[in-house]
Amino acid sequence: MGLPLRIAIPILAVFAVIFLGVLGWFLRIGFGTTGSAFGPATVAEQGDARIQATPAPIATDPPGTFTVPQTGTGPIKGTSSLPGAGVGGGTPAGPPGPVMEELAALRARLARNPKDPAALVRLGDMEFDAQKFDKASDYYARALALDPTNPDVRTDYATALHQNGHDIEALNQLNTVLKERPAFATALFNRGVVLQAIGRRTDAIADFKHYLSVVKPDDRRAQDARAALQQLGE
Repeated sequence: MGLPLRIAIPILAVFAVIFLGVLGWFLRIGFGTTGSAFGPATVAEQGDARIQATPAPIATDPPGTFTVPQTGTGPIKGTSSLPGAGVGGGTPAGPPGPVMEELAALRARLARNPKDPAALVRLGDMEFDAQKFDKASDYYARALALDPTNPDVRTDYATALHQNGHDIEALNQLNTVLKERPAFATALFNRGVVLQAIGRRTDAIADFKHYLSVVKPDDRRAQDARAALQQLGE
């Protein structure tokens, strides 16, 4: 028949108090700061650092292909820079006076005749000297549009592209030169540099060896070519 209410109610109250006490004890363990199973129960406030998820790896082309954008490898370490205009002087305040005068004269000359190839090439050389390779590339490209057959200008164009990090386009330009003139020494050396920069070791070795076979032993770039071959394990 069951217990009378006057007895059952106190018994249920005692069990409820015991149950809630045990539950509270487990919750303190779970959300405490020491030995916690769940970690501290703290609320992030404004200004708290937020951990960013690690981004997925960037996909690259399969090994052996070289169509990914270049990031600016620069000249080979331990060798001189690519043949082309030498790195110019000047001061932090700007180029020397005579250089500024020549620049002004060339720009005025180009304003009168935008299709003056000599002025375009000279301006390209001067921008190269100032290590402004993007501007140098623009001038060389404009000169090549007027005379696509000039191997010296195309080689200088490739040099500027390489110095600005565009190795694949530099390689294309040098391939164009060497297709017409397979023994063009400056282009051979430069292509060896670019091929080494993008990791094509075997092709770079072949170009440096070809370069040494077409120049005199005392050529000013011969030592650089030999040094590059040593770097490549030859």
